[in-house]
Amino acid sequence: MTTRPLGIAASTRQKRDMASLVGIAVSVPTINPLYFNHYKINAMVVLRAVSKLTSILALSLSLVSLPVAAGILTLNNGDRIHGQLVLVEREAVVWNSETFGEIRLGKDKILSLDTDVELKIAGRDDPCTLAGHRREKWELYCKEGSGYLVDFPAVERAEPYAQFLGHPVVVHGSVSVGGVLESGNREREDLDAKAKLDVRHDDWHHLVDVLYQNQDNIEVEGLEKYRLGYSLRWIFAQQWFAAANTSVEREEARNLDLSSKFGLGLGYLFYDTDKKTLSVEGGLSKLRERFIDPALSTGQDDLYAAARAAVNYRYKFDLGPEVYFDQELLQSLDSSDDYQSSAKLGLRMPLAAGLLMETAYYWLYDSTPSLESVEEDTKLTVGVGYQW
Repeated sequence: MTTRPLGIAASTRQKRDMASLVGIAVSVPTINPLYFNHYKINAMVVLRAVSKLTSILALSLSLVSLPVAAGILTLNNGDRIHGQLVLVEREAVVWNSETFGEIRLGKDKILSLDTDVELKIAGRDDPCTLAGHRREKWELYCKEGSGYLVDFPAVERAEPYAQFLGHPVVVHGSVSVGGVLESGNREREDLDAKAKLDVRHDDWHHLVDVLYQNQDNIEVEGLEKYRLGYSLRWIFAQQWFAAANTSVEREEARNLDLSSKFGLGLGYLFYDTDKKTLSVEGGLSKLRERFIDPALSTGQDDLYAAARAAVNYRYKFDLGPEVYFDQELLQSLDSSDDYQSSAKLGLRMPLAAGLLMETAYYWLYDSTPSLESVEEDTKLTVGVGYQW
């Protein structure tokens, strides 16, 4: 005879009585303790499966939350920095690290750069994909053609294409007033006023400059000078740009009632960073000169074409001072003896937020000046200004 616990027997008896009332036959099997072990094992298997599904779901959610623009920056020492590319400049890479935030590293410290976003390379309109970066070479594939190799150290600018499309117009400018010590066609100690406006958008660079000079002297009637200039650069290929420049000028001391110039050419950009800039240009210019007193300018062409060459250099020291040098040469195509050359050498010193002191030396040489005018003019200026 099988002995069962009292609680189980009472429960079974109650069930049989209830079943008999409704006319249903119920068969109650004998409960084997081994069943409990079997159910316990199945429960553990279910719990493990649920745990695995939960881990997979959490991993999927974490992958979805990661930025799409992922990448890896590998340094020369083997360190790997996960994150997103912000900007590639001439000398450095700006990288948004998942751990350290936005950092800036010199190109000489980078072994390779991997990113899965399309890039805007300076000089190309279409987006490009970085297929590989090995041995200081970028392998790029752009929509307008097949793959090609680019020297990574020579890349002037590269950034995510989506970031490039959202670029605002960047405007910089300056105004200044300075004391002048001038010799040549004008001997004076006076003040000059000038202003510059620098506008950049994508691959386009606009520069406007305005200059005003006035000589107040009892012995000599006021000899004024006005100048308005505009130049345009368009970077159409890696480090290459098309250039256009025009200017109008009036200078009474040189017998110029109105002088105008318009030129087109090509240029090469060696550097263009916050620290230094170096570029050269070459092209053709058309010059027109109208004289105050034509009798003093007999034998001079009032309209002629000239070959133009120019160089622009700027370097900013770590402590803030900045030196610059600009030179331009115009050689008439009609006469080898007719040419003009000008140069400007200057130093800018920051004083406070936006304020600066500038010292500059100007030199101008005209091989065929008007009568009663000399060939060479020099000017030294010391002034203060504000830039933004």
